[in-house]
Amino acid sequence: MAYNLVITDRAEDLVDNCLLYLVKSLNNMQAAQHFLSDIETVYERLRDNPYQYADSKDEYLRGKGCKEAIFPEMNYKVIYKVGKETVYVVGVYNDLENHTAKIII
Repeated sequence: MAYNLVITDRAEDLVDNCLLYLVKSLNNMQAAQHFLSDIETVYERLRDNPYQYADSKDEYLRGKGCKEAIFPEMNYKVIYKVGKETVYVVGVYNDLENHTAKIII
């Protein structure tokens, strides 16, 4: 079964912020391209099977039913919830951020 993927406005803003940081602050276009490639891979995998990733390590988010997909070679993760036929991406964060306080569920 293929799931619908809904990327919240907040998650889209966070992706844009990550890209701006990589390009403008770090001046690293290669990392930005790698980030985009990784996020597209994660999104495709979420459409195929969102249960392949672990429940969130954060107790609060786990209690809200959130799961997290870690980017294989970068310190970023996608936080999401699984509905009956839809996966809702609620955030994209650097693993070093305190993302719990930033997620609106």
